Amino acid sequence: MHPASHGWGEGGLFRRLALPFSLFILGASLSLVAWLQVMNRDRSLREFEETARENARFVERLRLPRSPELAKNLSEVLGVGVGFFRTGEAVAGLPSELATIVPRLADAKPDSTRSGRWDLAIAPIAGEPVHLVLLRETAPLAPDPATWLLPALIITTLGGGLAALVARRIVLPLGALSRWLPNLDRESPEPLPASVTGRHDEIGALARSLEESHRRLREETERRRQSERLAALGRIATSLAHEIRNPAAAIRLHADLLSQEAGPGSEDSLNLIRDEVDRITDLVNQLLFVARGTPPRTTPHDLIALTRRVLARLAPQFDHARVTATLSGAEAATVDADGPRLEQVVRNLLLNAMQAMPEGGTIDVAVTIQDEAALLEIADQGGGFSEEALRRWNEPFFSEREGGMGLGLTLADEVMRGHGGSIEVANDPDGGARVRCRLALTPSRSS
Repeated sequence: MHPASHGWGEGGLFRRLALPFSLFILGASLSLVAWLQVMNRDRSLREFEETARENARFVERLRLPRSPELAKNLSEVLGVGVGFFRTGEAVAGLPSELATIVPRLADAKPDSTRSGRWDLAIAPIAGEPVHLVLLRETAPLAPDPATWLLPALIITTLGGGLAALVARRIVLPLGALSRWLPNLDRESPEPLPASVTGRHDEIGALARSLEESHRRLREETERRRQSERLAALGRIATSLAHEIRNPAAAIRLHADLLSQEAGPGSEDSLNLIRDEVDRITDLVNQLLFVARGTPPRTTPHDLIALTRRVLARLAPQFDHARVTATLSGAEAATVDADGPRLEQVVRNLLLNAMQAMPEGGTIDVAVTIQDEAALLEIADQGGGFSEEALRRWNEPFFSEREGGMGLGLTLADEVMRGHGGSIEVANDPDGGARVRCRLALTPSRSS
């Protein structure tokens, strides 16, 4: 036999045996790839439906309008089309061939379907006549199974790891957000995990936005609560001011008249009457200022001289309480201020320092100049501020001292902010409390 014909014979046998077997393997491979594709697409559709269910629960907990903006944000997070379906209305941007399918799938349970080149999943939002609609393009079958078989097997093997990574990167953070949502109703919410807020993607942005929105909501609630309390205080203070000031003025007037006729031993009692009348009048003035918050009338004042005057007026009380006050620092520090109000602030801070030392002690008062500003610092040797006091020191009516009204530091904060300054409170590492007031120097003196 001629070699060529032998080879041809072998080639013919190869064609008759190998080719059908190869075609069978190819067909089986194509069938396997197609089956895997169909199975993956069906599984993907079921997972798509579960995604719709979980996100419907997530949206249910969000106290936000079911608006196109919310749908857009969710779409950026999930990477699929997102919309809200209300009975009798159409979902914006929905392909025309799906317009009749969505109403049919809108039921009390989640559902999904595939229509043409679209995967559609829909889930109800509990307690609302609204459904969450997710839409994505159906992944096409592999066009060349012979060349995609090995990569498909490899990708299938790696798919589990990829799916786990995707789940960890998306589902777990969303779950953390879902578990955190009840904190919206709490006064002191637990912080979101740093693994969620630290993300540099849409989920991280959503988490940070939720935390910031909650913080602003709490601040606004607290401001509203404080405004209501101050409004009530204003009404009370205004109605009582006239009733208190007139009798107080009469008592002081009669004390002055009696001092002209009283004997030597009565002077201390009369001075006590005057001091207590001044204390009552001062308390009324504080109530009126905190309640009304009128703008200050500023003129140049030497903070050193002003502080020295207040110390001189408080000297008898310091002596009685066995307290020594020292003043140090700059020779002069001129600031634009409302003199009576600034004196009231210094007086309140010094009295607070004295009352913090029931057994006596030393109050260190220092006035320094720093960065074209005058710094008034008052330090005592008492027990210092508690943790709660450090958080709530400028809150009206908060006081840990028995009999205290909690207006001294509130007034100081209001006055400092009204003058464009600031006040800080802290505990000294060596013991005691430290309060620092900062006011800008008068421009003509600051150069």
